[in-house]
Amino acid sequence: MPGLSEFAKEKQQGYRVVKIQVATALMITMIAYFYSHSWSIASATLWGALTAALNGISLVRGLSKIEINQNYQPHSVLRGIYRNSMERFFLVVLSLSLAMGGLKLSAAAVLCGFVVGQVVPIVARILMIKR
Repeated sequence: MPGLSEFAKEKQQGYRVVKIQVATALMITMIAYFYSHSWSIASATLWGALTAALNGISLVRGLSKIEINQNYQPHSVLRGIYRNSMERFFLVVLSLSLAMGGLKLSAAAVLCGFVVGQVVPIVARILMIKR
């Protein structure tokens, strides 16, 4: 298992990625509004992108929980990772279901915002590795 200093570095990078996700969410919301001239499309895009950012926040929170568990027993670390992945899955499903089913937001706009929000961490991590 990596040392605590590596977890702290990962948490800092995770928070940076979440900030980039939020900035990208605002940017694609403006693009969606100027493209469609509709606040409903823009808000649906924002909802999807912020759902992806919420997923990133939950991931960093899960990493913090693993950091607190200092005995690093493999079964407890794996249990924590599994639990965090399930929490994130249900959080995303609930959020997207609420947006498309409950609030009747445009499904295409919500999913486009979510996909862009999910691509941002991949690109950001690749760019952070190259530094």
